[in-house]
Amino acid sequence: MHGSTVFLIAFFTSVLTAGGTVYAIDRFGILHHDPPPVADAIVPDLRGFSEADASANAQASHITVLVGSHEPSGDAKPGAIVRQSVPAGQHVPREHPVSVVIAEELPKVPSVTGLSVVDASKRLEEKGYKLQASAPVANATVPEGQIIAQAPPAETPAEKGKTVTVQVSAGAGEVDMPKVMGLSLKNAQTALEKVGLDSDVRWVSLAETPTFIVLSQKPKPAEKVKPGTKVELTANR
Repeated sequence: MHGSTVFLIAFFTSVLTAGGTVYAIDRFGILHHDPPPVADAIVPDLRGFSEADASANAQASHITVLVGSHEPSGDAKPGAIVRQSVPAGQHVPREHPVSVVIAEELPKVPSVTGLSVVDASKRLEEKGYKLQASAPVANATVPEGQIIAQAPPAETPAEKGKTVTVQVSAGAGEVDMPKVMGLSLKNAQTALEKVGLDSDVRWVSLAETPTFIVLSQKPKPAEKVKPGTKVELTANR
């Protein structure tokens, strides 16, 4: 075969082979590599952390913490995170924002003792609370219509919307002597205090008789007495 012919055949063969190789690489993606996927982040549990500690934890976990709001809470320390918008353990893209709610100190119930029901109700409403008045109770020292006691007591931390129950004085009118015989001494004294009465305990020692139980009372049950009257209670010990 002529030398030039051999050269031409070799040349065209190499061209065709190279073209086929390029086609195959392009057609089937040979030697092509997709970029590696970006690693995601796992959301940590931020509840209970302070804002500063949560931010440091979030930075280490490659997420972004955003303070969404503050709310009063009796279950968490003021300044601690109580909720987060993305649950802990969830996979998210790196630097994904996570909104958090931070606890504030609960407001405190204002004092309303000594006020009228109208004034007490106004003061409580201004602070976000409601008033509920129990039946008036005779009282020798607090004028009629004024509040004797409240529950919860003043300065107690409580969520807004809570009801404050007040005891209103009925003045120094007479009250019916309650029956306290058979009660424990502590319960008897509490029952007397609720109607504005005091107590004086006379102790006896009787065998085979329950201790700290009221055995007798003076005045007797249902008698009319003035608020502040001392009731004589006899109890065994």
